[in-house]
Amino acid sequence: KEYAASCIVRQNEIVAMTACPSSASQLNYIHCEQEAITRWLENFVEALERRRCTELGAGRDASRFTLDGQLCFDFMVLVEDGVKVAYPIECNPRLHTQCSVYNAEDAREALGGLLLAEPRTEGQTMRKLKKELAGYLERDYENTTKNVYWFYNEFFKLMPNSWLLSYEGEDDDGDYDVADNISTLKLLWTALLYLPAFATAITVALPVWTLLILTTGIQGGLPSQKLILDFLRRLAVPSEHVEGDYWRRDPTPFVAKNHVQIASRLLATLRTGVEWKKIDFAIGKVVEVGGD
Repeated sequence: KEYAASCIVRQNEIVAMTACPSSASQLNYIHCEQEAITRWLENFVEALERRRCTELGAGRDASRFTLDGQLCFDFMVLVEDGVKVAYPIECNPRLHTQCSVYNAEDAREALGGLLLAEPRTEGQTMRKLKKELAGYLERDYENTTKNVYWFYNEFFKLMPNSWLLSYEGEDDDGDYDVADNISTLKLLWTALLYLPAFATAITVALPVWTLLILTTGIQGGLPSQKLILDFLRRLAVPSEHVEGDYWRRDPTPFVAKNHVQIASRLLATLRTGVEWKKIDFAIGKVVEVGGD
């Protein structure tokens, strides 16, 4: 089984780490503990630290064996002789959008403290932040269905497939399923609350859908009942289903990325004539054919 992992390392010590089931288009995140991945990462940084100490003891420059920054990995976790073993298949020296699992106010503050801390910050301070952040993850994700999603990624799943839009594959979100323990009455109230917005969106897009129907028609029929209910469930319980960009204190990033950045990238793609295959709503990117 494949997993994605993201970690922050300070002076060869892991101070933050999260893992989640991986998928072809990583646009839904739910934190999970994977001991095999944690064990591999700890062994990795411990080996670096031993090498660093060896180089220092020999009077040589040890900076190339000192890791200080953010890393994201892809792992395959296999069961061998009854024991889970993690095998790394990709590593990138950057922060992953998976950091969006730290979405509670106190978790954000602790994460910011770890990211902005100077390399020589006292070990006691770093350990305090590390312990706090691990506690927040356990509080927020243990025995819950809390997850992170992107609104427009889920919204476009409701659009019928055509030559213009095509949401490919039902397994793009990995093994994640939306919990169905929300009352029908709450879903009904949620649908009524958002009805004006939905009606406006449909009215604005009506010319486009008319063109699609008159040219090649709708492929695959209308969205399934499950897709519609999953979308409403996400809207009905925002404490469990967290939109990756939206923050009630400052909705500017949500508006700017979805309505300015992505729109400008699409216009640039149309202007240059570059062929593209999908929109990544997590990072606000238009993915080109042959691109990553």
